Amino acid sequence: MPRRVTLHDVANYAEVSVTTVSNVVRDWPYISAETREKVQRTIQELGYTPHPIAQGLRTGLTQVIGFIAPSLADPYFASMVSVAEDVARQRGYSLLVFNTCEDEGREAESIRRASQRWVDGLLMAQVAAGKNTTDVVAEVSVPVVAIDRIPDGFTGPSCRVDNSRVGELAMRHLYELNHRKIAHLAGPPTARPARERLEAYQVARSLFGLTYERIVFVSSVWDYHEGYRAMQQILGDDLLPSAIFASNDRMAIGASHAIRDRGLRVPDDISLVGVDDIDVGAYLNPPLTTVHQPIEDMARSGIDLLLRLVKNEVPDDIHWVLQPSLIVRQSSQVARP
Repeated sequence: MPRRVTLHDVANYAEVSVTTVSNVVRDWPYISAETREKVQRTIQELGYTPHPIAQGLRTGLTQVIGFIAPSLADPYFASMVSVAEDVARQRGYSLLVFNTCEDEGREAESIRRASQRWVDGLLMAQVAAGKNTTDVVAEVSVPVVAIDRIPDGFTGPSCRVDNSRVGELAMRHLYELNHRKIAHLAGPPTARPARERLEAYQVARSLFGLTYERIVFVSSVWDYHEGYRAMQQILGDDLLPSAIFASNDRMAIGASHAIRDRGLRVPDDISLVGVDDIDVGAYLNPPLTTVHQPIEDMARSGIDLLLRLVKNEVPDDIHWVLQPSLIVRQSSQVARP
């Protein structure tokens, strides 16, 4: 196995001091252009790369960001982590990912482990059933930015989508298609985005003067199976809705299968709107109308906010709210008379 090229090797080869090489690596400004060019050329020729641990001991920074993700089985968060990794790399950082699998105990363990593993800061999306996340985060000594799912009682830096607007876009779209019986497949009440979308459903009902109300909550897992199960409950009613507003796309997809298994059709019998705009939604039959969440902007904004905190900068605003948009496809149409 080839020996790792060291700072001393570069210094000997370039005939300068170790301190000079170190200053070039750290981009120290008070070095002549000729010396800087010679050292940089030697670094390239020898293939020298700074040792991350040694560099971290010198600077107090490791160029590593931790990401506490609630579920990588969820395409929405898998996409968010993927984008975050790309953005972190562009900023010269690596991303250390912890998958908490929607388990609060695992989340607490991951937060503590991440903060002990030389990360400069943490991005965190809370598990759906989290109750003590804010207390756990309070024990961490590195900067933390909550992203997408903001824990109750958390007043620190955050980056999220406007969930009131999410619900408004979905409900207004269905209302303008003459739907007056709109049911809601709600996410777990322990999850803040689910509660905010449920509240938006109720606000829209009041605003539009809708008397029909049907809400089914899912468990802490916002997935296809729970959407299917919740839709089955609604299909057992004597009075069926003409449209469904599902709190995320995975639930909407599960609901579409339940509708089909009942012998009904989307959107001829029941229109359907989801939230997230995961990739698979565009390839369903029919393609799913959804409220798009700006995952790339959220990941980029979350990392930008976190890195400013890592550098001890004080942003004017530490609570960033991004706006969703409606993507109209073929799973929603004008209600039957």
